[in-house]
Formats: sequence, structure tokens, C-alpha cells
Amino acid sequence: MVKPELTKRRIVIAYLIAVVADLLEFPISAAEVTVVVAPAAEGVDVVVDAIVFVIMTKLLGFHWMLLPSAFVEAVPGLDVLPTWAGCVFFVVRQRRKELNPEPLPKAIKEQSVIDV
Repeated sequence: MVKPELTKRRIVIAYLIAVVADLLEFPISAAEVTVVVAPAAEGVDVVVDAIVFVIMTKLLGFHWMLLPSAFVEAVPGLDVLPTWAGCVFFVVRQRRKELNPEPLPKAIKEQSVIDV
């Protein structure tokens, strides 16, 4: 699977969508407390999270961290945590590490030489 290029624009858009999705969770969770609109609110919650999952996958490429974030959002009460913003932070950090791996420190390079 080819990962899309990690541009500054993609990262900013991903953060904006994640923050908006996390902010939408508050009124949706409040609506889930009332018995009358609870089923509809839960349905809206699932749809919002599914849409955010797809958008994040398109913007940042698939990452395993998107799956637990989507599942945590489905748990009532936990969905008020900023999981999408945290997920974007983690995915961007991991993708940057993949693109620019840190070189081994000189001390470790020297230790890996076997002297016979």
C-alpha cells in the first residue's frame, strides 16, 4: 500500500478535522445521555467517526493507530477524549520517523564491530 506524501498542508488539514471531530463528540455525548435521542445520537457518533477514519486514511495513509482510535470513539464516555487529535499527532510523528530515521550514535556503531 502506497502512503501519500506527508505534506504540511495534509498535516494541518488532518489536525483541523481531528479537532473538529473531537469537539463534535461533546454535544453528541450529551445527547446520548437523554433516553429519547440516545439511539440517534449514537448513530451520528458512529457515522462521524467512520467519516473521520476514512478521511485520515486518505490524508495520512493507513496506520494501525487509526483502528484503536476508531474503537475508543465507539465507547460511550471515552469518546469525549481527544482521541482523533492524539491519533493524528502519533501518526504524523511515526511517519516522520519512517521518512527520516535517526542515525545510530557513534558509540553504538563502534560497539557493533566484532574484534577477533
